[in-house]
Amino acid sequence: MGFSGHLVFARTNRPLLEAPVFDSLDEELKATVHTWESRSGGWQTLQIDFGTWDDADLPALVEWSSAPACVADVSDSSLALVTGLETTG
Repeated sequence: MGFSGHLVFARTNRPLLEAPVFDSLDEELKATVHTWESRSGGWQTLQIDFGTWDDADLPALVEWSSAPACVADVSDSSLALVTGLETTG
């Protein structure tokens, strides 16, 4: 069985896990978040468990980062629904 959960992609100079949309996660749940190595251009990726991300968080993440962001809802490592948003909507 593969990974099921969310991959959150955003561009920011600050650690992505510091975004206010993740403030509701308790420390135990934050400890399960896998932070991937940053990519060029400031892109960061978080791998989080299923049920942790709410689609309504994407606009707040874009506002916080002042940059585009997207989220992949991954099902068993074989299928992903990707939703993206830029600063202009």
